[in-house]
Amino acid sequence: MNLDAKQKSFIGYLLSLAKEGNEDRGALADLRSGLGKAPGAMARVHRHVVPYLPDYRSDERWYYLIAALFGSFPQHRKGRSIGAAFRSLKPKSDSMEARFIALLNAHQDDLGDHLRHAISLLKSNEQPLDWFRLFEDLHQWDHSEGYVQLNWARDFYRE
Repeated sequence: MNLDAKQKSFIGYLLSLAKEGNEDRGALADLRSGLGKAPGAMARVHRHVVPYLPDYRSDERWYYLIAALFGSFPQHRKGRSIGAAFRSLKPKSDSMEARFIALLNAHQDDLGDHLRHAISLLKSNEQPLDWFRLFEDLHQWDHSEGYVQLNWARDFYRE
């Protein structure tokens, strides 16, 4: 699945909030306020997400999750998966692989918590990722063949 134009414009909007030298700190704070909350409890986030939501309801959680995660670490590196970003952390700690494996094994209902911790680690180590790609990957997380997880693993274990 590739992101459609509206999905791309959503990520583009988020990136515009963090444009260097012209950051919208209030909007980023709004987004961060949604960390760890269900979409219905993210009142300050609605104005940033609702205009981009699809007509069908099944994908709403991924919009809210991406918005909150982006607010916590608004840096972007085109083409870099979360697996590649985590690969750079492997030498820093023996536990990084275990944390990454826990992320790969996460059920979609628990994925938000795992990603919140993962993004926090990436932020503390200044390892940005591609937000377009993460958004696309979340939409495909439960694919029966698990190819998102396999692609992340390839990026993590690649030498």
